[in-house]
Amino acid sequence: MVDPVLCSQAIVSRSYQKRVNIKIRNILRSSARRLLKTATYVPYVFSNTGGKTPILVYHRVCPLHFKKDIVYANVYPEEFERQMLYLKRNFDVVTVSEYLDRRSGGLLNGSEICITFDDGFRDNYVYAFPVLKKNGLKAAFFIVTKYIGGNDLFGWMPMDGAARQDSISNRERWRPLSWEEVREMMEYGMEFGTHTHTHRASLAEMGPEEARGEIEKSTAVFRQKTGTDSRLFSYPHGTSKDYNSHHVLILKSLDYRAALTTTIGRNGPRQNPFELKRIIVYEDDSLLEFKKKVNGAYDMAAPLQRVWLKVAGTNADDVRIPEN
Repeated sequence: MVDPVLCSQAIVSRSYQKRVNIKIRNILRSSARRLLKTATYVPYVFSNTGGKTPILVYHRVCPLHFKKDIVYANVYPEEFERQMLYLKRNFDVVTVSEYLDRRSGGLLNGSEICITFDDGFRDNYVYAFPVLKKNGLKAAFFIVTKYIGGNDLFGWMPMDGAARQDSISNRERWRPLSWEEVREMMEYGMEFGTHTHTHRASLAEMGPEEARGEIEKSTAVFRQKTGTDSRLFSYPHGTSKDYNSHHVLILKSLDYRAALTTTIGRNGPRQNPFELKRIIVYEDDSLLEFKKKVNGAYDMAAPLQRVWLKVAGTNADDVRIPEN
């Protein structure tokens, strides 16, 4: 007979251990990011484009001004505007498709940069889109098709207690995009691609048929809702452990042109188009830190990212705070 007391103790123990592991992982991530900020000063001084193209990845642009236990991939609107002004003055901002066209035609000028967004938060429309329009810039948005047009919170989203409370009291700013907003942004010239249908897990954590279904479903829904085909894809989580050659073959069979990762770094002219590197922008990045990222100082972080993945495991960037 199973002792219910021992079972409950085991559950509590596992829950406690999970919380401890996540806190340790958060401490390690924060320490690593502080170390990077210090270590990249010298590379920044001597940085140059070197014929490589940076692709930035944002998730949210929103005034989430509350104390947080975890670092969100969010940027405050005023910081986003400063960043876009810097790009406008110093880079040739192009869409991912324009970058691929220039690359295949041997027409890269060495000053290109791409702006991308993952997931499909409505704040992309409310806060980011007006800034992009104001500055004559374009970006690519990768959306999770199941949630677009609905009111459900993204099911995979890491949230601490403060974020959960804010999502209740300020529900509107946690909503996904609507399809009407997507179509309006497309009409202005913003580029859209898919980010699977549910983002339930990384493709590597799914069986082959489920992974294919996630990609095919998102492709079909995107076509139905926009009247156009998705030719660009962004891997959920996006590290080298989150996808494999099988998923690349699926994308190619569906006539996708390229896929984007979260592997840190810039892209040379021979970079595999189905493994395009990107650089994540965080809410605590100063303008100096942003300049370092877009000018190549963070290229040195790629080996450190590989070490981190070995230590922390798959989806190492997905730090979730368990419920109390």
